[in-house]
Amino acid sequence: MGLVNLTIHPRSTTGKNANRRTRAAGRVPAVLYGHGRETINVELEKHAFGVALTHLAGRSAIFALEQEGVSEPPIALLREIQRNPVTDAILHVDLMEIPRGEPVTVAVSVHVTGFNAVVKAGEGSVALSLDSIEISCLPRDLPEQLEIDISDLPLNGKIFVRDVQTPVGEIVDDPDLLVLNIKPATIFVEPVEGEGEEGAEGAEGAEGDDEKDDKD
Repeated sequence: MGLVNLTIHPRSTTGKNANRRTRAAGRVPAVLYGHGRETINVELEKHAFGVALTHLAGRSAIFALEQEGVSEPPIALLREIQRNPVTDAILHVDLMEIPRGEPVTVAVSVHVTGFNAVVKAGEGSVALSLDSIEISCLPRDLPEQLEIDISDLPLNGKIFVRDVQTPVGEIVDDPDLLVLNIKPATIFVEPVEGEGEEGAEGAEGAEGDDEKDDKD
């Protein structure tokens, strides 16, 4: 996947009013923290950050944080995005620095591939239990996704975490977790027209007989 470059700017003022001014200027207030470093307040370009999130399309976000005057940009993992509950606008971002040369554990999305005859024939469908799997690797080596080929999977066939291969690093999730299975298609049987009416008539007839017996 590589790293996504993102420019940050130092932020000297904090608080609600300062954050409002920051957002009004087209930037997003953020903090950068990490082991062995002092937490600092920064700003992100709102448009550039939004484009980066769109490009990542739900994948784990790891950025190379470019800053004026800094020759070696820190690498940071996106930890949290705070949004307005009504407008969904980004209010604040938390970034955690990752030491260079050290592996990071990140959830990587699952991508199902392959032509499956059972699914194509309508006899079954793919039931996804996990949409991501955690792997440990160097930030620069992080894959975009983990591909799972279901071409040879039969009806009721299952794939567990232990069956998944990663091109780099190692998978750290529980190997016995179910990732997906091919479940049988649900068959809907339409009721035969008139069955319900006949049943109702039969019930009415029986009730009438009972009433006649009572009168006798």
